[in-house]
Amino acid sequence: MVEAAIRLLSEGGPTAIKARTVTAEADLTTMALYSAFGGMPGLMTAVVEEGFARLDARMRTIDPSDDSIADLFSMAIECRRFAIDNPHLYDLIFGTESRDAARGKLFAGADAPSTEESSYQQSFATVANACDRAIKSGRVRSSSGRHLAAQLWSLVHGYISLELSGHFAGFGDPVEEVLIPLAVSFMTGQGDDRDKALSSTTKTKV
Repeated sequence: MVEAAIRLLSEGGPTAIKARTVTAEADLTTMALYSAFGGMPGLMTAVVEEGFARLDARMRTIDPSDDSIADLFSMAIECRRFAIDNPHLYDLIFGTESRDAARGKLFAGADAPSTEESSYQQSFATVANACDRAIKSGRVRSSSGRHLAAQLWSLVHGYISLELSGHFAGFGDPVEEVLIPLAVSFMTGQGDDRDKALSSTTKTKV
């Protein structure tokens, strides 16, 4: 049913997801949905969980290299690709439409599988671990990987949300004209050398 909901979301947006449409897509009864998830809120929590798991899997395709800043930029670009490939799912897990108790519980770790962290926590930890490597490399001077990750998370997803909303339609290449200068300025503010930061951004295939 989670897969069915994501397919419907991709094809028709959030309004396409209803108990009857999801169960029909999954070739199940509505009773099966309530038995498995307790209702639509429970199903949507599971969809958000799966969305973050897929995002995390994309970021984990970036293998650590000898340039920790390039790795962070590569992860940012992979997040952007994920959002472009899955705009409705991305908006569901990050957008204002998801400001509900279900997503809040996921962030806090409640309602997550008892033996492991929620996929949101795992995806954030992936970024935080990469930020720890950047700090240890001496390129940046943040107090902790977690704090640096929160700032970078805000920068990247703020940019992506604006691009998906069409705010950069007037730019020929918003990645080159907006995201790269923003990333370089951010890393410079964190203590990196500007030329090194710019060089790191060129190591990623956009």
